[in-house]
Amino acid sequence: MVKKDIHIIHAPVNLGLSRHANGKERGCDKLPDALKKVGFHSSLDVTDTKIIPKPTYPEEKVYNDGALNGNLLASYSIDLADAVEEVLDTKGFPVILGGDCSILVGNTLALARKGRFGLIHLDAHPDYYHKGNRENAVVGGMALAIITGKGTDILSNLEHRKPYIYSKDVLTFGYRESDPEQDIIAEAERDGITCLSAANVKREGLDKTTEHLNDFVSQEGVDGYWLHLDADVLDASIMPCVDCPEPNGLQFSELKVLLKTLLQSHKIIGMNVTILDPELDNNSEVTKAFSDMLIEVLK
Repeated sequence: MVKKDIHIIHAPVNLGLSRHANGKERGCDKLPDALKKVGFHSSLDVTDTKIIPKPTYPEEKVYNDGALNGNLLASYSIDLADAVEEVLDTKGFPVILGGDCSILVGNTLALARKGRFGLIHLDAHPDYYHKGNRENAVVGGMALAIITGKGTDILSNLEHRKPYIYSKDVLTFGYRESDPEQDIIAEAERDGITCLSAANVKREGLDKTTEHLNDFVSQEGVDGYWLHLDADVLDASIMPCVDCPEPNGLQFSELKVLLKTLLQSHKIIGMNVTILDPELDNNSEVTKAFSDMLIEVLK
């Protein structure tokens, strides 16, 4: 394990998701505090913790050029990018606790300011909606498309840095082969993104899968890689506390091996954690199990 100078950043944002059907705001913004409560922060050698204040969720549903809350997220993304860049400038290892997947925009904007970086995207969904295949969408479902230069310019071209990550420098892992929208995954592949399903582990085994990951992050010409971890990459039976739990996902033991493999590489220069909703975890057992797994791979 490469020793990490960990700097935690709280990014408690729900703007990238729609409200519940009853109008209630999602609870992903409570992830950072929930992890802290179950011992995540105190169990690691953390240099410092910074909080990007939670933005107010609008009462009215507004799509800005096809992206729900797009203008608000553009502003938030720049604030988050500033905080991430500050850590990277000190050679620290930023760990961003969301929040929803829209935080990937700010994180990768920070990378685009500094050079050519890639992305390992661990997620049950490809998050590849954009104006070309969906008239309106939540930014959490557009994040991978946005950062690779698709979708509305108010998010994909902040500071005129489009794309923040080249498609060929992205590996997305964990989507379900039962996903009814395989056309979105096929589009991502045509655009140059490397796509591996969760079932890939079952077919090829952990050794072969980790070999794929190691080979990908060893590519020349890329300054480093960001690690995106969406809790829904885990199977719904052990991770029900997300907005869209999916069956046929990874087990904790499998995810632990994959994360340890990646974090052993000096090429992984930061990561974010998203989507776990503590309001759906009444006794905090799922949050605690998730936290314990993260602690083990980051120590």
